Amino acid sequence: IEFTSVKFPADESKPYELITTKGYVAEDCMLTLLKPMFAGGAIDTETAKKTALAQMGQDVSTMGLNHLGDAADGGVVETFALVRPCKTNDQCGVYIYLDEVGMLKQLPPNPRARSLAAACSFHGADFFGDVYVGRTKCNPAPMRNIDFTLSDMDSSSPWLKRAAAENYDYGLGMAEIRDSINATNPGGAQQAEDESTVKNEDGFTWTQSEEDLEIVLDVGEGVKASAIKAQFKTQALSLTVGGDKKIDMDLYDKVRPDDCNWTVSKGKVVVTLEKVREGRWTVLRKVA
Repeated sequence: IEFTSVKFPADESKPYELITTKGYVAEDCMLTLLKPMFAGGAIDTETAKKTALAQMGQDVSTMGLNHLGDAADGGVVETFALVRPCKTNDQCGVYIYLDEVGMLKQLPPNPRARSLAAACSFHGADFFGDVYVGRTKCNPAPMRNIDFTLSDMDSSSPWLKRAAAENYDYGLGMAEIRDSINATNPGGAQQAEDESTVKNEDGFTWTQSEEDLEIVLDVGEGVKASAIKAQFKTQALSLTVGGDKKIDMDLYDKVRPDDCNWTVSKGKVVVTLEKVREGRWTVLRKVA
């Protein structure tokens, strides 16, 4: 098959570039085809050590650094879902493809990729180095890559206008799945029950999986993203709406600030926190 994607250079003085590629059906070819684009470049040892120390509270071994170096040499492609396949987008997903160790290579930030993610209601997401944006289609099977064009980046593009609502609905759908599993498993494993239960805090609710936490705050219809400010730290979160501080707390355990983000849609702010250590938190706030 032949399909197009768009390259977002980190250097804003360079234009977007339409890339035509050939690949195979039944897989996301971008994950393989882009490896050479991200191959090479040295891992900055001090940055890697500081990141590990900040996120995990421990130093990294020489073996760990060697593993990262091998990954950098071969090229590792990471995906960031701007929208996931669903009925309203004809089962088409749009993704940012990035260098998984771009930050550790000290590649420059990519402002245009950050802006595109924010337009899809993912605020606070950072990207480093050149990235690519592509589209896949899952139905009818098999899954395959299809065209993503320069015109798709226009703010009036149908997919982009639907993105915030689709991402909000996706979050609700995942919560419903967890609730359904819990309902069909009454008296089952305690861990499964706890992870699917919506917990109430002062002014918001939260749920969790083994890998992340989701905080939902009702701010009312009409609140724009520009009125919301979030600050993610290794073990702290603050959120203000229109200058009014809604959340300001130390967290029970450490999260990865660079992988945390928030969205706003239908009068609700949804904050996603990526855990450093997988596992269930018994509480959200740090225990004194």
